[in-house]
Amino acid sequence: MSTKPYDGTWDPQAFVGKELIGIDFSHRSLVGARFAGSVLKDCDFSDSDLSNADFTGADLYRCDFSRSILYAAGFDNANLTRADFTGSHIYGWLLNASANVTYTKLLSFSIESRRRSVAVDTVRPAHVREIEFGGQIDRAAELCASNYQVGKYRYTFVDLEPQEAALQRSQIYNRLKRLYRENHNGEAALHCLFYERYYLTRSYYRNSPLTGGKFRENLFKTLGKTAGGYLVEFVSGYGVRPLRILRNLGALWLIFFLATLAITSSAPDSGVLYSAPARPASTAPPAQGQPSQPAQLDLGKPDQDIAAVLHYSLLSTVTPDPQRYTSYGWMSFLSLAYFAMAATLLALLFSSVFLRLLSE
Repeated sequence: MSTKPYDGTWDPQAFVGKELIGIDFSHRSLVGARFAGSVLKDCDFSDSDLSNADFTGADLYRCDFSRSILYAAGFDNANLTRADFTGSHIYGWLLNASANVTYTKLLSFSIESRRRSVAVDTVRPAHVREIEFGGQIDRAAELCASNYQVGKYRYTFVDLEPQEAALQRSQIYNRLKRLYRENHNGEAALHCLFYERYYLTRSYYRNSPLTGGKFRENLFKTLGKTAGGYLVEFVSGYGVRPLRILRNLGALWLIFFLATLAITSSAPDSGVLYSAPARPASTAPPAQGQPSQPAQLDLGKPDQDIAAVLHYSLLSTVTPDPQRYTSYGWMSFLSLAYFAMAATLLALLFSSVFLRLLSE
């Protein structure tokens, strides 16, 4: 994509409703710029500071926003088809209405290493550096190293804790999830749902400036949320990862199968009995009123019947009382516990597959 330099006036109001196609706006301080209603196809905004910029209703087809700062930038009703936001810092961007994100690269975003706050004030303190609107900047990601002001917008920064960075990512994925749903892209929405929950699980911590949460006052609640979040993530991928559920179900079955082999062969007071119809010793039918008595075989004693144990363990996945099999001793408790866990995983698997089918 070839671009040409902008040869107009560097003023925040100079771009409203204009047609600026293939213009190079990269490495520029464009804080508070107004691009509302403009046609900006194939423009390059990479590594630019677009904080508080307004792109409402703009046509941004195939624009490059990679590594740009988009804090409080508005994109309501914008056309973002094929736009590239790789590495862009989109925490805090404004999307109260929908936008067209067909083939848009949005999922490889970044966040700034320090938390940004904005104040609108025409008076600039002496200790805050000034950056001219339209001025050249080297790397947008390095702007958070110190406070600065562009026009009436003053930005200050504080160190960002890992848990707060995770919370920022969770909030971004929440916004992207809703945006993809509005664009009828169910698969991308489920991807964002997983990572919204993933980073939310990692965001619980002692003092949250965004939520006001206090770890010490709610110690057990915080620990419970964190442990529960990690458990749901491992077991089911927050309900949207069917392959993960299937993997865990397979691992659970293998553990039950090996445990059944060990218990039935070694524990004298625990095992599984198999009841099979007795075969008559002769071909003559049994006497009237004297049916054949079923033979009971212990699967592990005296010789291990691996095929029967395999059959029993597979049936126990879907029923707590497999036909012709009777567990006793420790195997009764183990079989019931296994069935309860397997049934839970199967229910999660069916619901996860159903969600996947609905997203298509």
